[in-house]
Amino acid sequence: MKRLAVLLMLGVVALGQTAVAQTDQDCDTLVWSGRKYAVAVERYVPTVVMNYYQRTKFVPPFQSWSNNNNRGHIAEYEVVNNGVYLSRIEAKRYRTRGSNLWAATGIDTVVKPEYFDIMSLDTSLSDVEGAVLADWYSGVLELRLVPRDKKEQKSDEAQGTRYLNIVNGQIVDNVFVSDKHLADFKAGKLVLAKGQAAMFYRNERFKEFYLHCAMDREEVVYNGHKGLFQLVANGLPLAMEFFGNDPLKCSTNWLVNARDDGGAPFGSWTIRNDSLFVAEIATANDKGRYKQGLSDYLADSVVDGLAYCHRRFVDDHCFFADWISGEYVIHYGNWQTNSFGVADYVVYKTQKIRFKDGVVMSSVFSPSSFEDDEKALAVSEFKVCNEGNVWSVDDKQLSETVGSYKAPKKTPSYKGDKTALRNWFLNRPITDERAKDRLFRVRIAFMVNCNGEAGRWQLISKNKGELFEFANMVLETVKTMPQNWIPATDKKGNAVDCWQILEFTVSNGILTNANYK
Repeated sequence: MKRLAVLLMLGVVALGQTAVAQTDQDCDTLVWSGRKYAVAVERYVPTVVMNYYQRTKFVPPFQSWSNNNNRGHIAEYEVVNNGVYLSRIEAKRYRTRGSNLWAATGIDTVVKPEYFDIMSLDTSLSDVEGAVLADWYSGVLELRLVPRDKKEQKSDEAQGTRYLNIVNGQIVDNVFVSDKHLADFKAGKLVLAKGQAAMFYRNERFKEFYLHCAMDREEVVYNGHKGLFQLVANGLPLAMEFFGNDPLKCSTNWLVNARDDGGAPFGSWTIRNDSLFVAEIATANDKGRYKQGLSDYLADSVVDGLAYCHRRFVDDHCFFADWISGEYVIHYGNWQTNSFGVADYVVYKTQKIRFKDGVVMSSVFSPSSFEDDEKALAVSEFKVCNEGNVWSVDDKQLSETVGSYKAPKKTPSYKGDKTALRNWFLNRPITDERAKDRLFRVRIAFMVNCNGEAGRWQLISKNKGELFEFANMVLETVKTMPQNWIPATDKKGNAVDCWQILEFTVSNGILTNANYK
């Protein structure tokens, strides 16, 4: 079983990403009118870079729902003609993009946006060489001046916060509020100017919106089983996808002021006859949840899509969710209260589903089946026999990922030889249509303990873009393979824990040439 804390569920489980904490000084920066600003980012509020992955639905190589020190990257921006441009990214202690982990022994890597396949949604708008217009971003940036010298440190600009209201990468409004005025305003001792108060409330609603995105949950019923529903790539509510994951389009009111009932949208879903329907939409804010009329909220949902049996509704007036495409997960489990009095969602099974225009194209359970509880427990409770005596096959890319270890006398091997292994994978291709006519390699690191059990799976190949998505599909298939491993042995013939690798050539979605060291 896996236990998901309420506040960390999206970051830890849905994306499976962690990061070594950076120093307190690390933050995104923005250069504007010759001045350098630090960009304040709070937990659960995505950075501009993370918002790119949310809008495009690409799987991010960084942590999503975290404070600035744990996101695994630092971005630098510059403002040109009121456009916000991403100029470079510093990847902190980069290990591999495949496993989304960071090694304390790694090195800092500074790269241009294209290294992570980041580009403007409308490339014709970007006119700054080597930089990318962040036209995917709409929201509020909270800035603090980074003084160049003591004189600038004493300036008025250094004694407050500047807010930028950004729409599609363009600054449409900016407001400065001094620290003293802001403190007096919060204490009820001062009424801010109308523009200042409006921007303050706008920023508060912006943070509140994403807080609810991270903490609230959507539910789905599939084959009589109820679970929590999430998009693999970014963990945002599925209801947001009708609006292109753009918060400004989700509710016309949510950014106006603190009194509106707008908020983050959440749906109740059902899957029938391999088609996805939304039964209810509610918007969540700090006051609670408010049900919305589906006819008004999703009136255009099937205009350009594939209507279910040529109808907009099913008998109970659910909407056919034809705008949903991509890979999603259902976490089956139940809520429990831990020893600290905090509600945890205990996951027993995870089902990965790929939709196209609201129709189920593929479905895989991890572990392999809904009834296989003993195997589920074995997979989740993988243990190393002796952490102080770990070995590894000789492989440079593997050692760069997990560290250097001694090579065993005999490496872990698969029962029934490599032919049996290859045949098992040949019968389990990637079903994603995008993988057709694609040829690429995938390398996966894992450990075989002294009992012949496998675990600690992670990608070590540096696949980019769609290939990164396909590599993760291969990884999920590998995790369900039979536990038919013979452990490694040392010179005395003793079984030991040992790192091993699996590598594949993927051709037209078929996993060929499965091999290990």
